[in-house]
Amino acid sequence: MGSESAAVCLRCVDCAADHALEYRLACAACGGLLEIVYDLARLADAPLTQAGRTGVWRFAAWMPVHDAANFVTLGEEPTPLLAAPRLGAALGIPRLWLKFEGALPTGTVKDRSSQTAVACARQFGFDAVGVVSTGNAASSIATYAARAGLRGVVCCYTRSTAAKMAHLHGVASSVVWYDGVYDDMIRPFDEAVERRWLFDGGATRNAFKQEGKKTVALEVFDQLGRAPDYMVYPVGMGETLLAGQRAWKALEAMGRIARAPRPVSAQSREANTIAEAWRSGGPLRPKTIGYTVAEGTAVGDMGAKGRLTLRRIREQDGLAGDAADEETLAMQRRLARTEGLWAGPTGAVPLAAAARLAREGALDPDAEVVCMVSESGLKGDWPAPDVRGQQPSLDVIRRALGRGDC
Repeated sequence: MGSESAAVCLRCVDCAADHALEYRLACAACGGLLEIVYDLARLADAPLTQAGRTGVWRFAAWMPVHDAANFVTLGEEPTPLLAAPRLGAALGIPRLWLKFEGALPTGTVKDRSSQTAVACARQFGFDAVGVVSTGNAASSIATYAARAGLRGVVCCYTRSTAAKMAHLHGVASSVVWYDGVYDDMIRPFDEAVERRWLFDGGATRNAFKQEGKKTVALEVFDQLGRAPDYMVYPVGMGETLLAGQRAWKALEAMGRIARAPRPVSAQSREANTIAEAWRSGGPLRPKTIGYTVAEGTAVGDMGAKGRLTLRRIREQDGLAGDAADEETLAMQRRLARTEGLWAGPTGAVPLAAAARLAREGALDPDAEVVCMVSESGLKGDWPAPDVRGQQPSLDVIRRALGRGDC
């Protein structure tokens, strides 16, 4: 049997030097970030999806895993792509779609990249895989590592929600609980990776890990039958936006779509380095961040990955927005009441940021927009609502309906 993958080499995003498809985290020539290059002619000649496969492996030729024996899956199905005309009309985005990633096994988009991270850890002979996380990536990597029979050694910050922490206690081989923020822990983690103690399941450097997130775009294309005008992504390290746009640009190069959608970065106001650089027209500047309810965006120093994200947004005529925590929480409630989706705050950030961009006139009101709702609200902690019980009766139902008759 031939290779499952159409991947052919690694290429530096800065100097364009090519490298063999080996476990490498930086360009040997200039130290730049690497991306995986695929044989587009082979992809163009093959069906987009493979029957009988689940998860990212429906698009196996688009993934960097050459032997199906290394695939790992929990039976993932394509996540829903939902038209949201009521919410869209209220936000000034009448042609709005919601890509709801909360339907994945751990309730978050991270499951897409965890599948490729763990499969590639197998491919390159590692017995452990790890990540630094505010919660979702840690629980997802640990889950797929357990499924694959590998050690999941993850670093999660102590301010994560109780739901995520409980999940980690259940699935992880080892958890390092750290104080501070993501930026504080990533440096010692990267040193452990350099010593090859574990496979890098993180978002900062590993080209192999992030490929699974390309399938967000591939699924939208498969479900919609075309490219939307805009794709709105939540941005922490930027890997979902980068991976999604790589898939769209490949579809464009193959002639399957006329033009890739314009990318839109959505961040918390607390960690809005991309949005600030985009608005100013200047370079990306790290910032010291505090707490944000949108934990998945809580990165103040994106490093080289952030610079690449900003570069791709500018190259592809994209946009960048942000939302304060109170806007995000208001959008979380509005999404639930209007469309019936209970999303976590990180999943509501794209909608909140897109709504602000629409109000400011940056987002074309006639455009077709797909917003990623990246996580389920069941991954969060919420204050108990103030409720008072009543005696069961027909009358309490009548009053709840606002009916005046008996």
